[in-house]
Amino acid sequence: MRLNRTALRSSVVLCACLAGAVFAARLSWTTIAHAEDRAAMRDAMRQAPSAVPTLQVYSRETVVDVTVTDKDGKPVHGLTRDDFTVKEDGKPQAIRGFEEFGADAPAASAPPKLPPHVYTNLQPPPASGAVNVMLLDFLNIAAMPGIEILGAEDAQGRAFAAQNTVKREAKKYVATMPAGTRVIVLGLSNSLRTLQGLTSDPALIGASLDTLDYNAQGRVATYQEFCAQAELRTRMTLEAMNQIAADLAGTRGKKNLLWFSVGIPWLTDPSAHAECLPDYSSDLLKTYGLLAAAQVTVDPIDARGVTTMPNAFITSTGALWENIPALPAPQWIAASRAYMQKTAEEELAMESIAEATGGTAYYNSNDLAAQISKAIDKGSHYYTLTYVPPGKKYDWGHHSIKVTVEQPGLHLLYRRSYDAVDPATIQPPPALAMGIEPARSAAAGPVDMRAEMGRSMPTSQGVLFDVQVEPSTETVKPGDPAVFGVLDVKLKAKPLARYGFTYAFPGREIVLKPADDGTQRGSLEFDLAAYDGDGNVVTSLRQAIELNLTAEQAAQLAHSPFRYFQQLDLPAGALFVRVGVLDRTANKVGTVEIPVTVAKPVHTAAQ
Repeated sequence: MRLNRTALRSSVVLCACLAGAVFAARLSWTTIAHAEDRAAMRDAMRQAPSAVPTLQVYSRETVVDVTVTDKDGKPVHGLTRDDFTVKEDGKPQAIRGFEEFGADAPAASAPPKLPPHVYTNLQPPPASGAVNVMLLDFLNIAAMPGIEILGAEDAQGRAFAAQNTVKREAKKYVATMPAGTRVIVLGLSNSLRTLQGLTSDPALIGASLDTLDYNAQGRVATYQEFCAQAELRTRMTLEAMNQIAADLAGTRGKKNLLWFSVGIPWLTDPSAHAECLPDYSSDLLKTYGLLAAAQVTVDPIDARGVTTMPNAFITSTGALWENIPALPAPQWIAASRAYMQKTAEEELAMESIAEATGGTAYYNSNDLAAQISKAIDKGSHYYTLTYVPPGKKYDWGHHSIKVTVEQPGLHLLYRRSYDAVDPATIQPPPALAMGIEPARSAAAGPVDMRAEMGRSMPTSQGVLFDVQVEPSTETVKPGDPAVFGVLDVKLKAKPLARYGFTYAFPGREIVLKPADDGTQRGSLEFDLAAYDGDGNVVTSLRQAIELNLTAEQAAQLAHSPFRYFQQLDLPAGALFVRVGVLDRTANKVGTVEIPVTVAKPVHTAAQ
């Protein structure tokens, strides 16, 4: 990504304005009038514990996340280390680490109420220690029922309907999710990509769900095509799971992977696959090992809801049933039984993956939003137990785990086994940029704004600010460029809409250093980067200002709101605009990502 650096003509004027009571009045919203109250809230936020603590690695330390519920399915809290017994391969293990999550956790405060078109990078603390990853698996949903033969006219419609249902129900949940719920959105279609990095912003999550295109490439007409498609999709699915585990492994804590898909029987049950497909058992065990090492539990959610028999379908062994409504009664009954068996195999496949990772499978319900809520709530209340088994080395063996609590009527959910495979030997390089990297240390060197301004990177709060984003009403001034921003060359002839970005934050947040001439000097950088739904940069802008203030001006700045204005030309459509502020003197950065839908543009780059 290339960002333009433009020294502002107004930098000298800006310094002169400091002598006045306030800066150039471009904002009028009331939040700035209460700068001191907001500053106190910001200071409290800075003292909150980091959401991404560093993982301390021990020699083959085994981590087991246990969800405990009562007979009504409600989470049980208040258990102690002594209440649990852990056995590996039937042998008791000493519990070295113990921590409870979700017990009496204070509800996350709602985001500050802001006027229309005003955004802030002040984020509430997370509601729980768990990270929730929504995986929209349109790769495998498109293969349902996955045929293009006589009588299968409804196949493509069913696949599209399931994909649309996932988007609709996920947005339905996000619109009412508890404040502070941390979510990552991934899409698996022709490839695996990040739709939205780690965030608690419902607007960003909801907008990101629409950026995954529908997949219509799931149809086959012959047994040979079925075999080729099934092998390709299964390999892609395993690779995607491995990649997700690799990218989530760098951050300590439990991750709930909500996998919107359909069951894949031949992946989990070697006896339930066509002769042309291989046995995936060894590959699946490696994937389970990576997921376990990354503390990822998988909660499969059936994208189909309540299933009904289609006009045609293909079984897990590749057998085709065609034109079912026109079949004679005996054959129709046989087809109905085959479909029920196929559905049961798919549900068992989802349960198998859930059980192996300590999750829960959700199916046979059209209310996917409620299932999402159950999965996230259930995954937010848990105990983390750790132990170091004998040998302390990776022996590549399969080991059973049994956790018990000496209290009647309780149900424990956890992974029942694991393979002691060294993740370093099979771990793919992280490449998804899901925005959960460990916090940058102060000694890490200058801030890399190219990385901070990347699509879906986490919100940074080193510099806290508000920004008003609206179509610009500024009149064109002599010397203004024809286009504000470094525009993608493919958009040079496209109509553009000019937007204004007005920043505001307490002046006392700006770090000033004394110079030899007695003045106080500071350096600020303001960055914008607009991305399309595929994560491509469409335009960007970087501007810097230098502050050279007298003692009187510096004192005034400490008691005044600081405001700054930028303009950027945007193409039409749904965009994600990344906004960043860098205090170079303090080496601190603040960023926020905003979904912006640009209406009919008013001018072109050529104009």
